[in-house]
Amino acid sequence: MWKVCDHGNARASSIPALKKALAEAVDLHNHDHPATLFLGGDHFITYPCFSLVAEKYGSPLSLLYFDAHPDLYETYEGTSYSHATVVSRILDEKNLSSGTVCYAGTRASTREQNERISSLGLTAHTTHDVYEKGCDAVGSLIRSQFQNKPMYLSLDLDCLDPAFAPGVGNPQPGGLTVRQILDILHALAGLEIVAADLVEYCPGAESEARTTAFTSAILIKELMGIMAKPESARVIRNPFVSGDSLAHS
Repeated sequence: MWKVCDHGNARASSIPALKKALAEAVDLHNHDHPATLFLGGDHFITYPCFSLVAEKYGSPLSLLYFDAHPDLYETYEGTSYSHATVVSRILDEKNLSSGTVCYAGTRASTREQNERISSLGLTAHTTHDVYEKGCDAVGSLIRSQFQNKPMYLSLDLDCLDPAFAPGVGNPQPGGLTVRQILDILHALAGLEIVAADLVEYCPGAESEARTTAFTSAILIKELMGIMAKPESARVIRNPFVSGDSLAHS
């Protein structure tokens, strides 16, 4: 039996204010180190959420990043704080990030980002890798990399093919199927997933059939299932926070 607590929304117009709002939301109830699930929103929220969770955990965390894009630019459109710079900002936090980053479902990278992935020693399982090697093989590789490592899991809905999640900010054809991502997630059961997020749901781009919303609901349930501790799990809803609004504040 799961015990789920909704800590409400965290709203802010600057990075420091967002971190403060998130901390206040997380501390609303006295839980005994449960797993935390954040919902967004612009993928930039992963940076403050990751930092907050690592600080509270008291040890550097590794990062598993489901996304069509690596989000590894140093700057993007004139700002260092953007949905396209998330992983770079996390890696900057030397005392909070272990430096271990594994991508899954990438297919829209650039030469600059590919070179950074290589130079930083990061791991990438592209969508092509998943189709070529199979979900079991990729899931096993991810599992072996994160064995005995506390981790943060970030899932951008655009890692899925737009046929399954059209309502996202940056849809990219040629993505994973829902079945594939579920199989990979199931391979992670038992790992120490300290926190996770599900991001980039964009209602304004949603289909009339609400395909993305229904897909998101399934993924939330599956994430809670693989994160749940024997006695409790915690859920925090997080609002949409745009990278642009934070960058100019």
